[in-house]
Amino acid sequence: MKIKSICLSLASLIALSEAKSHTFKVISIMGEGYSMGVKYGTTVKPLTSSIFPLFTGNVEADNITQYKYVALDAAGQVVEEEGIVRNYSDENSNINEVYNRANKEVNIPKFPELFKPMFPMGADNFKPLPDNVIYNVYAKCDPNGYEYITSKPFDPPGTQMSNKTPVNCTISIVSPHHTFQSSGNIRIIGFGSRLYKKLTYAIKLDKKFMGRKAFRLRAMANDPTLIRENLTTNLYKSVGVPVQTGSYARLFINGDTYGLYSFIDSISKKWIAGNVHGNAKAKVGISYKLYTDLPLFPDFHYHGDNYEEYSRFYRPDEFEEEDVNPNDESSKYTRLIDFIKLYDQWVNTPGQPLDQLKKFLNIEALLRLLVIDTLTLGVDNFYFRLSNAALYYNPERNNYVFLPYDFDKTLRGSSGDEELDEATYLTDCHTWVNQHEEVIDHYFTNNILANPEVKKRYDVLLVKSSLELFNEKVVSGYVHAVADLIRDDIEWNFEKSISIPIPYDGIVNHYTIEHFNTNLEQTPVEYLKPAIIDDEEFGLLQWVQLRSQNCISDTANVDISVNENISDNLQVSVYTGVASQDDDKKKGNSKSSGFMITPSIKSTLGRNPLKNEINKKKERKKEKNN
Repeated sequence: MKIKSICLSLASLIALSEAKSHTFKVISIMGEGYSMGVKYGTTVKPLTSSIFPLFTGNVEADNITQYKYVALDAAGQVVEEEGIVRNYSDENSNINEVYNRANKEVNIPKFPELFKPMFPMGADNFKPLPDNVIYNVYAKCDPNGYEYITSKPFDPPGTQMSNKTPVNCTISIVSPHHTFQSSGNIRIIGFGSRLYKKLTYAIKLDKKFMGRKAFRLRAMANDPTLIRENLTTNLYKSVGVPVQTGSYARLFINGDTYGLYSFIDSISKKWIAGNVHGNAKAKVGISYKLYTDLPLFPDFHYHGDNYEEYSRFYRPDEFEEEDVNPNDESSKYTRLIDFIKLYDQWVNTPGQPLDQLKKFLNIEALLRLLVIDTLTLGVDNFYFRLSNAALYYNPERNNYVFLPYDFDKTLRGSSGDEELDEATYLTDCHTWVNQHEEVIDHYFTNNILANPEVKKRYDVLLVKSSLELFNEKVVSGYVHAVADLIRDDIEWNFEKSISIPIPYDGIVNHYTIEHFNTNLEQTPVEYLKPAIIDDEEFGLLQWVQLRSQNCISDTANVDISVNENISDNLQVSVYTGVASQDDDKKKGNSKSSGFMITPSIKSTLGRNPLKNEINKKKERKKEKNN
């Protein structure tokens, strides 16, 4: 019996010596109320969370080759397990995996850059956000404040008064390789977007995440592909117009799971400094956001020097407080009124000399913006509706440039807009915005495009963009790559966005994975009240194909042999780096970024005494040799 006991002990020690530590890290998409565990064979081990929704742990056991993650209830019982089987590797153990999502790396193709750069579009201290990462954003917010804004996005309800109240939160962001946590706040943004139950949010952080503190989480609640906004954004970027870029994020607030969002920069002083000036520490001028006050629009007519004549339509946004007194409203409008006055003088100068216009307006950037507005048919953007853009005074060049944003009504046709001519807009790439001047006065762009040299440059930009950028072959590579990135989250997104448990009874579109797959290509999505409020008259690539062909036909006789900037013809290098959380660590921000220390989960065999003894002997031998 004694010999048998010794043999059993030796067998146990040998088994222990073969045990190996396995690291597991998984991001939960189940929301609050569930924890995560790892299952290998028939064994389930719970994981722990120090930054939700990431759960981590180490398991010491015999060689684990395959595993899957499981969802656990409050009692630690398995309530669901993912539908994929994972193969363990050292590489996978270093990834923050996502529950029920296969690990993937997707390279998003870059669009061709057809025109001479005018802006650096980034800097070492403000690198562009990656375009192929799905982040996971969890905001633990003040419950009373959160309930207030999600009960009343418009306050009072039934009015058009937007509730812009910020709510204090602790915000965690988890990516495939890093974690981040900071105090900050969230608030609902947009006007049309707040008609939907899946609301759009702005995030403001107290600590920097990849060099910035401000982000936008755009809901894309009216798009069955979840790609149109990001595609439009990258089209502006490819023609050299500064625009807020980014990727995607899964959003969780308190106990509510919202689904998949576009995760992009916000227009901030840092963003302007980094993208327009090439240095996040550069001194900025002042920007003015354009607003409509129906039935009136910001038409850029001069109405004298009283700032109150302009405050309904132009609102100061980003500026240096050392240059502009934030408590003096009139001083905030000085640069705006200067611009409108200069424009009025140019319009009323005989011959409207181009050199005079060049002195105060970046004409080239404006024309490129108008071209993308035309190709994407931005029915809620600058060219057509004089909205969703900011006028920025650039102190470096002493001129003004327009910065576009918010593209939730692009790449989808007319959407039944009454100010578009349904019979002609698809084939008209020049006067499509001018069908109802009695409703929307395009005084500003009409006068600029009336100049023969400006019109000639616009046509060159339009032809080259239609031929070499905005065509099905080029755009389809981008669309299919982004679709591959987000496809595993599509059904989950539609399911969660239908059932967000907030008080607000906003619009919900009951899109399906079939809508996603087919509307990427040539198939429309039909209006089906109450299930689908936002139909799609065109498939995404169908629109690109039709609009491109029609704009090429509409400019068939244009000579494109000369392709030179009409203004701001400077030597500018475009920044090519991409932001990473490793940059935060290098700058000494390690407390708010980096890998988590994962707790160890011991196997049922306990510690490994044989391995410890072997290590002790190695140390004694090493000391003896020394």
